[in-house]
Amino acid sequence: MKKLLLSAGLLMVGASAFAVTDGQTYEPKNGLTCENMWVIDRFHDQATYESLAICNKAARTATNDDKTVYVGVSGDVATIEKFDLATGAHIGSLPLTLNGEAYAGTLAANQVGFDECGHFFVASFSANSEGTGSYLVYLVDLETGALTSVGDLQFMGGIGRVDYCDVIGDLTGETMPAAVIAASSNTNLNIFLWTREQGATEWAGGWNGMPYQEVTGTYPKDQTIFNYASVAKFIKDGSGVPNMFYVDGFTTLPAVYDNAGALLDSFENVDIITKDADGNITGGTLPCPAAGTNGIAEAVLGGNNFLIYSEGQYDAPHTCQAIVTNVNAEYEFSSMNYLWTVPADGLGQTSDGGTRVHAITTAALPDDAAGKQAMYLMTFKCFNGLGVYRIAEEGYNPQGAVATTSIAKANITVNGDVITVSAPATIEVYNVAGQKVAQANNATQVVAPANGLYVVKATVNGEKVVKKVIVK
Repeated sequence: MKKLLLSAGLLMVGASAFAVTDGQTYEPKNGLTCENMWVIDRFHDQATYESLAICNKAARTATNDDKTVYVGVSGDVATIEKFDLATGAHIGSLPLTLNGEAYAGTLAANQVGFDECGHFFVASFSANSEGTGSYLVYLVDLETGALTSVGDLQFMGGIGRVDYCDVIGDLTGETMPAAVIAASSNTNLNIFLWTREQGATEWAGGWNGMPYQEVTGTYPKDQTIFNYASVAKFIKDGSGVPNMFYVDGFTTLPAVYDNAGALLDSFENVDIITKDADGNITGGTLPCPAAGTNGIAEAVLGGNNFLIYSEGQYDAPHTCQAIVTNVNAEYEFSSMNYLWTVPADGLGQTSDGGTRVHAITTAALPDDAAGKQAMYLMTFKCFNGLGVYRIAEEGYNPQGAVATTSIAKANITVNGDVITVSAPATIEVYNVAGQKVAQANNATQVVAPANGLYVVKATVNGEKVVKKVIVK
């Protein structure tokens, strides 16, 4: 099974300008290094953490682009809390408004994220006990906080509480198709899927015209419900069209499904660590995620593919950690090779009231002067903390990295789906998740695989040119 990469008016507050690090050492593995850049959490920087709005049981999810971490906080006024991705400095609070009024309600900003064209969105919790009404998803103006509905995503009789969602494509419908996916959290094995064709004004149900369908197969087997705070995440191929997706539920471990809802891959054949009654390891190589924590992400760095998953909640011995693994080109669970647990000592052990979701995202960093690559890994656990790690090829020199805003002697332009460099170059094209999707050597042009936002890296006479482009 071949899979593609999964998957960006300030009110300043008083807080420390820079966060601390976790103080842990992460040994190099497989030619890769891991370093904590900063952490704001209960174990390492509790005073700062408790002074911030993100110390809140209604601060459920977080995401990032290549400069900023964004945390959604629901309250009397829903806000987006912003942190510098590189330093952890709190850089502002953005109040959200809808139709000129303060945006609020039960978990109004429960899910935050970016679509594949760089549009920031929030989505609300929906009890959906009767299958009536619509799922509320809004685009966010990150300068003003104003919300705009993406359109009407009707439940059409499909029942099941929706906590979190994921999107692919362009939520505006202007440059490519789009889809929204969510897992039922308390009633059944329903997966909700809405799709929108490029240029269309209406959303349709993604399962033969209906917005809901039960999946077939779970791990562990014979589950009848995903239960609380379930997470569904698209596996993205740049087309904006649903292909495969993950589901991670309270009663199930992460599993992969095809676009018909059939189980494709799970933890069934993973070499899980086993222990005796005294806690001594007796076999296996990989920590098993505890049921009840929900979060998984894919990433790519150079020739390395990664699966990163949530290890556990806050109940002993768990401390809200993420497990980083190498995987093969197909991202098969059975190929996972354990690298690190981050933070090594965790973010905290304070109950979030059962929120369970664990936000894990990555962002590509500029190559250094020698062409070595790196990425940031963000890990956020509600009511316990937030941290960012740099994973890099050994020898990566951040001081020699080329800034993503630089334009050197050559120029990069776009015409249709053709990306052109003004001089012969080695051209590499990356999607917003950091996966290389196209390359050309000693060339002036390369074709993008689909509409969307890309980072283009061109090496011309030894000098690097890096530019973000939108292919329409």
